[in-house]
Amino acid sequence: MSVSGGSDALGDALDGCGCDPEKVFELADGSLRPEQQGSVREHLASCSGCQELYEREMDLNAYLGSLDFSGMCSRSVCQGVAMALPTRPAGVRVLWAALAAALLVAALITLELNGAEPVLMAMSTLGTFWGMVAGSADVARAVFAAAGSTILLALTLGAVMDILIALAVVSLSRGRRAREA
Repeated sequence: MSVSGGSDALGDALDGCGCDPEKVFELADGSLRPEQQGSVREHLASCSGCQELYEREMDLNAYLGSLDFSGMCSRSVCQGVAMALPTRPAGVRVLWAALAAALLVAALITLELNGAEPVLMAMSTLGTFWGMVAGSADVARAVFAAAGSTILLALTLGAVMDILIALAVVSLSRGRRAREA
């Protein structure tokens, strides 16, 4: 089993059989009530899609259980765990996107009916952000205009120092080679 993600074929098979994958996940992680386990196991015996999902979930649980989390003091999620989590099938992603779009349209209609004029709100918000960006650019331009000669002088001195250091390193390495020869 590859723990790097789910296959769309499996997701399509589960969508087609009308099964409840949540029960399969609950059985795999041991959170299913004992009185439900028998019926889910009977279903697994007759449904190859759910059986494959159950086996993949058990393999994933075993893989996650074998990971060493001792070096995770600086990160909140281990990369191995994040990469091992299965992805949702394409059909489910499309349904979630459609739901999000429907909720956005409903919110916009509600705002419009309440007299909030969401288009004007969005335009004024964008205008405010653009003003902040333009103002920041003007401030940066003024700072560079005021400090431009100082910055140019510092960069020139840095370049001259880099050249002098490079010349010193080259001359020392040539002198060392001459002594060794």
